[in-house]
This record gives sequence, C-alpha cells and structure tokens, in this order.
Amino acid sequence: MIDKDTKIFGSFSANPGNNGCKFFNKKFNSNGLNAIYKSFYSDDIVSSIQAAITLGFSGFAVSMPFKTEIIQHLDKLDDSVKEIGACNTVIIHDNKLHGYNTDWLGVYKYLLKNKISSLSIYGNGGFSKSIQYACTKLKINFEVITRLNWKQIPKYEYKFNATPIKIECENLIDGRPHTVTGMIIAKLQANEQYKLYTNEIS
Repeated sequence: MIDKDTKIFGSFSANPGNNGCKFFNKKFNSNGLNAIYKSFYSDDIVSSIQAAITLGFSGFAVSMPFKTEIIQHLDKLDDSVKEIGACNTVIIHDNKLHGYNTDWLGVYKYLLKNKISSLSIYGNGGFSKSIQYACTKLKINFEVITRLNWKQIPKYEYKFNATPIKIECENLIDGRPHTVTGMIIAKLQANEQYKLYTNEIS
C-alpha cells in the first residue's frame, strides 16, 4: 500500500523503458518493502535532479545520455565513479547526491561467469568505460573501437557492443538494453542497484 512513508525511486533517460519498473517493484513487493520505482523521460538532467529532490526521492538511476554529465552535479562520488568517469545510480540522503556506478559490476559478473579472456569494445561512452574498468579488474586484454577507427578489424575474438547501434558479427556480446545479453547484464547490475536502494530504505 502506497502511503506518505513510501520510498520513491526511479530512473531518468532519453529513452525510458519498463524493465526497471518490473524488476524493482517486484523485488520491493516480494520483500515487503514500502517503496516504488518508476522510469521517467528526461531531456534535462538538471531539471530532473531538482524534481527528484523536491519530490523526496530516495534515489534514482540515470541512463543515456546522462551518465557522464550528471557527475558535475553530484555531492559525493564513489571510487568507481571517479575512476570510470560515469555514474548510473544516485542515492539522495539529506538532499545530498551520492553517485555510484553499478554498470561495471554487472559486466564484471557476466565476463567472469562466461570466462571471457579478451575483448574488442565498440564505443567509448559511459557504458564502454564501465566495461573497460571491469576488464582492468579482471585483467582481461581489451581494445576500444570508436568512430575514429570503426572500420579496423577487431583484434580479439570476442566483441562487446557498448553502443546503441546494431552490430552484426561473430562472438558478439550485445550490451544494448533489449537484447538477450543486454538484459542479462542489466539484471546483474540491477541487483547491485537494489542493494544500494535497500540500504537507504533501512
């Protein structure tokens, strides 16, 4: 039952979806937590932050294209955000914004489980930087393919699509949100977000 004490969480994105709503609301409900989650469209992260604070949000996620832009508006950065240069999760405590990156943990767990030893990474945005960070932690050899060298032949057998563009090639890990692998990785990182949210609830 939603009441005045219900904790509010959400996400801000230029292309919002329902996956987060389904995942978090199911988890909140099954664990008997008085909290709700909703995704929102945003074309201005500053206005979205102000709205979240005004409405008493406990936290929110950010997606493309705000993962790097939001950093300049945060009061405290987790070490992963400092090293990666991208943030996808914000906890609001006493009107202060604490930024975290859980993307890299989802990628880390996926790569570890699938025993990937080397990667050619397409893209160099916020998500790509999380992949690079996970590779560094796992001591995985990687290269980054950007618009500047898009036509180069990938050096490594496995490829990771960290862009919104459809790519067709063998041994592809497609990180786009609505692909099979993308949803697996998204669920792994969402579990890490959930830990941050529940810490705030408690």
